[in-house]
Amino acid sequence: MIIGFRAKGGSISETAEFVNCSRAAVVKVYRAWQNGTVQNQRRGKCGAPRAIDDRGERRLRRCVRADRRATVEQLTTKMNQGATKSVSQSTIQRTLLRLGLRSRRLVRAPMLTAVHRRRRLEFARQYSSWTSTEWRQVAFSDESRFMLHRTDGRWRIRRETSERNHPATIAGTVQAGGGSIMVWGMFSWHSLGSLIIVEGTMDQYKYASVLADHVHPYMRIVFPQDDGILQQDNARCHTAASVRAWFEEHQDEFTVLPWPANSPDLNPIEHLWDHLDRVVRAMDSQPRNLAQLATALESAWLNIPENTFRDLCDSLPARLAAVRSTKGSNPQAKISHQLSSLKVLTTKLM
Repeated sequence: MIIGFRAKGGSISETAEFVNCSRAAVVKVYRAWQNGTVQNQRRGKCGAPRAIDDRGERRLRRCVRADRRATVEQLTTKMNQGATKSVSQSTIQRTLLRLGLRSRRLVRAPMLTAVHRRRRLEFARQYSSWTSTEWRQVAFSDESRFMLHRTDGRWRIRRETSERNHPATIAGTVQAGGGSIMVWGMFSWHSLGSLIIVEGTMDQYKYASVLADHVHPYMRIVFPQDDGILQQDNARCHTAASVRAWFEEHQDEFTVLPWPANSPDLNPIEHLWDHLDRVVRAMDSQPRNLAQLATALESAWLNIPENTFRDLCDSLPARLAAVRSTKGSNPQAKISHQLSSLKVLTTKLM
């Protein structure tokens, strides 16, 4: 007001009388304006105050952490209990989004007992000194089952409310997924091994054939100095008496790595299974029978880039570090090596 009144020709005394301040204040403000040093007054906030203030946000966070599966309706009911002013579900929804508390899928992980956690921690500590160089001498193996038709909730679509029953917005299902096939595979830092289609379910006799026909030649070729190490989990077919006897006969050629139970997160081949499934589901022409599914899986396996499975092998030190940091539990944070490997695999396979 001082600057505006003076700019219109008002004298110092007239301005001081109009604004109801001293003449010195008028001179000081007007001179500062002429010199360009006047600071703008902070404007008050416009609009209505937020329905949920900082204290309310902290309470909402506590409600979410107390029940991770609570719906927006349930959270709204809890927030309005004992409150002087109620809030709507839309307000709760907007606040949740602003706080980054989005609805997400549960992370699937094996259920671990105290014994599992202790053995996982012992394993991670025992091999804590191993670098990527040592892990490059390990060949990782595993079985996996792939269904012909499967809807796992990964794929999302956009539709209007009235298009709920439109054929393009429906994922068809069939009993037992239309059938499935089991595969066995192995790989190391040096090369991919074979992907074997298993008829029915793997048992000790079929696994003995796999060891003789595929594992033994692979270990002799890839590790000619007899310094290779085979990794396998603790499935019954892997620990049968006949299988243990076979390993004893070939213990001079390679050794078997003791593996903690319920630890698929430590086996990098699990990522290959997951992404083989993604590649097949992303094909324009989907497999219509089990024979086509087997062909698609074999093709995807053979097209895995070399740097992809090498990066996965090099991620073992980080995986073990994550297990040690969680005292044997499932790591809460994803390992950077795993994420980079998965991104490379997704990009180059598809």
